[in-house]
Amino acid sequence: MSSPKRSPDSRTYPEWTDLPIELSAVVANRLTSIHDYVSFRGVCKLWRLAATFDNFDRGFPRVPWLMYVTKEERTKKGFFGPHIPRVANFLDVSMNKTYRSINFPPTCGRRYLSCNGWILNVSGVDVELTHPVWRIRIELPGLNPFSVNRHGNCASTVIISKMVLSSSPTLKTDLVVMVIWGSDNQLGFCRPGDSSWTIMASWNDSFSDIIYHNGRLYALDDSRRVVECDIHGANPTEIRQVFELPSFDPNLNLAVTGRQKLYLVETSGKFLIISRRFNLFKTLSFKVFEFDLMDGSHNEVHDLGNKALFLGFNSSFSLELSDWNEVKPNCIYFTDHLGLYKDRDVSVYCLLDASINSFVHGITRATCAPATWVVPSL
Repeated sequence: MSSPKRSPDSRTYPEWTDLPIELSAVVANRLTSIHDYVSFRGVCKLWRLAATFDNFDRGFPRVPWLMYVTKEERTKKGFFGPHIPRVANFLDVSMNKTYRSINFPPTCGRRYLSCNGWILNVSGVDVELTHPVWRIRIELPGLNPFSVNRHGNCASTVIISKMVLSSSPTLKTDLVVMVIWGSDNQLGFCRPGDSSWTIMASWNDSFSDIIYHNGRLYALDDSRRVVECDIHGANPTEIRQVFELPSFDPNLNLAVTGRQKLYLVETSGKFLIISRRFNLFKTLSFKVFEFDLMDGSHNEVHDLGNKALFLGFNSSFSLELSDWNEVKPNCIYFTDHLGLYKDRDVSVYCLLDASINSFVHGITRATCAPATWVVPSL
């Protein structure tokens, strides 16, 4: 290491750029905030070499960001009139701090779905995976195979309502992108480089949520049935039912007035089905059920312990909490999954007393995309 340089006030400071790359890598590996990690990479070339994808601790539990698109106050004049730029904002819930992405310019008409820190952009029939921090874009097949629904009718527009990834695209693995698509909410998947999406076998009900667990795709339909798909096996398009939550069980008390949305969440190797009851304007209540795929046993959960659930338009997942003050355990953080009311239904539900309170204030979202949970990762 070179000798420290002397400053005009006679004090000496170390030349941090001369720090051995092995020590820089140790420092980088201890950074848990992706924002700090990116800042660390920007110091100099050597630190950027130390802060690689592999050195970032992916296993550290991270409070998600809330991504929402806003319109800038200023407008740009165009040939067809004023053009209002749209900006992607990421609210760090644990720090109550908002970042703006310069690498992720949103455009009107797009839908944004998130998994493993990556975002699926859908614009018309074009689909791509992007990252809110790194300038990486992965093109995926267009949506043309989804233009015909299970009844043989042509759809004027194709909607992808849910997306999960088998792993992070930065890892050298067999990446699979799995989706719920179309007005009938059926299943499909693809791999980067495929010429088209693979449409899975038709199912006699609409799917509400999907997760990827232990190499298999699991999906929950509107009749509270859980199905399994071995997308890496010999019959990847086959759908097999593995569990059904009985609707006739009086202890479940699901026959309530109002609308219902179902979510499927894996937490510590266990599966949860969450029922969300809402009216036209807001969420009313939640019920959480744990079930066992092996023996079919199930029970209602009233205490999540030191965990919190995050539910919304695309993402549904559980988080083991640490020492964050802004995130409360045994609670459900949720966003407006319909995307119709500019996120007036963005709140937190406490399982202990069934109270609902807002945890964000002053967010005004553009109508082009509903808010989405994004777990900051690489």
